[in-house]
Amino acid sequence: MAQSGYGQFCPVAKGAEIVATRWTPLILREIMSGERSFNDIHRGVPLMSRALLAERLRQLEHDGIVAKRPRKDQKGHDWALTTAGDALREVVDVIGRWGLIYGRDKITPGDRDSTVLMWALRRRVDREALPPRRVVVRFDLSGVARCRTGLRKHWLVLEPSDIDVCYKDPGFPVDVTVTGEMSAMVSVYLGYATWRDAIRKALRVEGDREISKRLESWLQLDRIVGRDLPIVPPAGTPSAPTGRGASVLRNS
Repeated sequence: MAQSGYGQFCPVAKGAEIVATRWTPLILREIMSGERSFNDIHRGVPLMSRALLAERLRQLEHDGIVAKRPRKDQKGHDWALTTAGDALREVVDVIGRWGLIYGRDKITPGDRDSTVLMWALRRRVDREALPPRRVVVRFDLSGVARCRTGLRKHWLVLEPSDIDVCYKDPGFPVDVTVTGEMSAMVSVYLGYATWRDAIRKALRVEGDREISKRLESWLQLDRIVGRDLPIVPPAGTPSAPTGRGASVLRNS
């Protein structure tokens, strides 16, 4: 019979068998960030097939990491972390912080999936700061990854009661249009560059002047994620400094 795991009693081996399989940390990231439905989890990992996502969720359920929770309307179910799954938050956060420091130069053009960025921005919106009316922000980005989910144009529909990302024109009047390089938006999102520097160099924001001024705070692009993390020391440095940034999960 083929060995499905590492065949070791080592705790690292047993833990890795559960959480280190391909896509699993990203699925956990989505659930830890507040996504509950199958469709919403999938929107955070769009290059993953729906069949494989269903398989991974079943395996995580079998391993006691996630559990099904019936919806209030009794139509279907959502996914939630168990006690064991919630205990993995620190693990996923540490992986993310390590990636911010040491993965900064590993980002390639193929990683710039615009749908992933827009879904992440949706999650970061400060709903309490939004005006009582609907606000529509259109993004027209160049340099988007050539993948089946990468799109040049997106519409972010902002309302206090609901935030949505549209891949086609929703038909609402556009308040602000953000045009420019996808790489610049990624750098701002990760905290490697400031919103103001990006506007001066690689992005253009046009439309309602008052909304344009508030967009940075509404999307919480002024929050520190990677900007206060240390620069990677040169090879041979005895020890690396420790970053002081806020939780990656709380800021993503």
